[in-house]
Amino acid sequence: MPDYQWKLTIVERNLSLSNWMNLMPEAQEQMLEEADELIGDVPLVDSQRLLALLETLQDHTEEQVHSKISQILSHQSSSQISHPWERNLQNTNLTADVLQMDLWASLKSVS
Repeated sequence: MPDYQWKLTIVERNLSLSNWMNLMPEAQEQMLEEADELIGDVPLVDSQRLLALLETLQDHTEEQVHSKISQILSHQSSSQISHPWERNLQNTNLTADVLQMDLWASLKSVS
């Protein structure tokens, strides 16, 4: 189990509308902060799930919380920086391409 999984599970559970309404305002604030941090650190599928939960909450919250969620959503969508997992995959693909080119050049020189 990845290190972030326990935190992700707790945050997702608390961002569900039924649990959200039972949280104290301080706990709600903490969950928003945790979600904001997690979105950039988890795989894309988990990040998208967190964003979907935040969008749902946004429609059912008071103005102060609504604006905080809007800030998180706009921050995440405006960053446009590749997800760390995507960058790793791109680097892996580039390395594989370079190795394939080196192998091709070696084979050509032998023939």
